[in-house]
Amino acid sequence: MRPHTPKTVLAITIVLLLLLMITYPAAIYRGAAKGLAVWWGIVFPALLPFFIVTELFLALGVVHFLGALLEPLTQKVFRLPGAAAFAITVGFTSGYPMGAAVAARLKTEGLLSAVDAARLAAFANNASPLFILVAVAVGMYRNPQLGPFLAGIHYASNILTGLTLGLLARARAPASRPVAAWQRAVEALAATQRSDARNVGQLAGDAVRHAINNLFTIAGFICIFAVILQLCSEVPLLRALMQALGSLLQKIGVPEELWPAVGAGFFEITLGAKTAAAAAAPLSQKLMLTEAILSWGGLSVVMQALSFLAAAKVPGGLFLLGRFLQALYACALTYVSFPFFAPRLSQAAAAALPAAAPSFTATLAGATLTCFGANLGLLALGLLTAITGSCMNRRARKK
Repeated sequence: MRPHTPKTVLAITIVLLLLLMITYPAAIYRGAAKGLAVWWGIVFPALLPFFIVTELFLALGVVHFLGALLEPLTQKVFRLPGAAAFAITVGFTSGYPMGAAVAARLKTEGLLSAVDAARLAAFANNASPLFILVAVAVGMYRNPQLGPFLAGIHYASNILTGLTLGLLARARAPASRPVAAWQRAVEALAATQRSDARNVGQLAGDAVRHAINNLFTIAGFICIFAVILQLCSEVPLLRALMQALGSLLQKIGVPEELWPAVGAGFFEITLGAKTAAAAAAPLSQKLMLTEAILSWGGLSVVMQALSFLAAAKVPGGLFLLGRFLQALYACALTYVSFPFFAPRLSQAAAAALPAAAPSFTATLAGATLTCFGANLGLLALGLLTAITGSCMNRRARKK
């Protein structure tokens, strides 16, 4: 029997990584410490509310309610069931890897097929607006004027990816009339609440447990890729491989100043975008590379998303195709639109924030607090929707 090639390659890679761990223990410790610091200081507080809210929305039937209500829109635009609207909203607001995680969760709940979940994850897994506007534009480029430009390109390329994948899918059945959609939404909400016998305390406890488990999975990926990046900077052989990669990039026209950003962005989005912002290269080239890195998300984010999809038995091929398509769309849109915004962006760059501007960690911490407040409001809205739908259903039964 022939060995499974991907697993064989992974086994060899793990053996080599283990040998490097034994040879360079100090580098391993520094990389792991950096990865865990990022997870605990940024990722954990930013994503924990979204994971808890998602679990509660599923348990209370809010996702079923919104899915039935918004199905005419999602069918017409993306050729997806209405439940996809919730994942799209979460993916656009919360950032990596929530879009893929919610798509996988919807597949597990039976609200999406495996193919629909794969298409949804391919374009609903993206950077949050707060990350782009605050962390990238202010914290890395120290230029708030770049925020709307970067965000507009990122989300336009994201929507184009969704539309492209939708064109490749089969057309769905015609959407029902708005009145029928509202009635189906209320019925779906009531049916979900009747089928779940857990009380409020059990719902909250299960939601927190699922959220913590998912976040520990993300922590493992962040930690291991932080270790790999640290090894690439300290191990002579890996540094030589990075230089060989630079020679290849030179042949395809990537400036030497951007080589480190390409290597870092391939593995980790934050370090890649930060390296691109600090590079001594023309602003247009830096922005194109930053958009490509935001679209790709880094190998760390890609592996996180694929782990969620694999657990729900969702194929990952369409997800990887979506990363590739979005990166192409983002680079093309940046190349075409930058000349129209160049005068304004250049003036803003000249008057960029001074060195005393808030650090990346401080700006992202502020964004995290804002995000947490927004999630509390989102949870209150969902609970209100669930209570309202339940009351309407009781009244309908009495009549």
